[in-house]
Amino acid sequence: MFFNQKYFFQASFITMVIGFGMNLNASEVSQNEKNIEKVVTQSFKPLIDEYGVAGMAIGVIYNGKSYEKYYGVRSKDTNESVNSQTLFELGSLSKTFTAISGTYANNQGKISFNDHPSKYVPALKNSEIDKVNLLELLTYTSGSLPLQFPDNIKTDKQILEYFKNWKVKNPPGTYREYSNPSIGLFGYLTAKSMNVPFSSLLEKTVFPQLNLKHTYVNVPEAQKTNYAFGYDENNKPIRVNPGPLSDEAYGVKSTLPDMLKFVNSNLNVDTNSPAMKKAILDTHKGYFKVSDSGMTQALGWEMFSYPTTSEILQASNSKQILLGSNP
Repeated sequence: MFFNQKYFFQASFITMVIGFGMNLNASEVSQNEKNIEKVVTQSFKPLIDEYGVAGMAIGVIYNGKSYEKYYGVRSKDTNESVNSQTLFELGSLSKTFTAISGTYANNQGKISFNDHPSKYVPALKNSEIDKVNLLELLTYTSGSLPLQFPDNIKTDKQILEYFKNWKVKNPPGTYREYSNPSIGLFGYLTAKSMNVPFSSLLEKTVFPQLNLKHTYVNVPEAQKTNYAFGYDENNKPIRVNPGPLSDEAYGVKSTLPDMLKFVNSNLNVDTNSPAMKKAILDTHKGYFKVSDSGMTQALGWEMFSYPTTSEILQASNSKQILLGSNP
């Protein structure tokens, strides 16, 4: 999450082990920068203890300077400590990179947000999914694509058949329903327009232009010892399972220093190349005001007028907003 003088931005993401870009105001962090560590410890140590979090990395950007704090281990088996090289799964924060790949492709003339899927996948012509444009896929306003694919959808052929047979429930552009298949298809179509696999689009185009040197879709062999494990309710080590369009929806892994760079790229867009500056700024535009939640759906980000309140943020993360269909 981050904020500028006008808006507060958050990305929905599912991970227990990384916090970054803390929204700390001047009353919470004094002018004495040494107090930052104290505030971080007071805020997060109780959560670590209560939920038995194996490891956590926390980043703060304050007065233009980045601070890092590490707790615990990246693997209970090896007992290796979390550090600046530890790779965490970003979960749905990955969607912000999918959005940037799309705005970048749009600005390069490779796609238009008014395009429909069959332009890139002709087999989808005359299907109901082809009534949906790329912007509606990116803003979860397709007309009722679900949160996840059904469990029996696994192969590329099954994904294609699923979209060919999908039936729209609401007119596209009228209801927001948070959906991995929706943004997943958007990312897939964007990569098709660039004639590369989606992972290559991020790893060879987007990440290098953001100067993210330790951010991956596919973790290299040499980095796998740095790849943190999560732990389930039975204390068994787990990592994200590959699934249909998972790279596009929740597949990115990164380090805390790289994520602080990414937050800074959003806060200080002039530090980017002209092409990446425009791509990032375009993801900050709001497109769909969600009911009475106070939240506006931007591209990859969820946007709130700043200053906002904890009540508004809690309402925007309610079960209805996360799992329901909202006008």
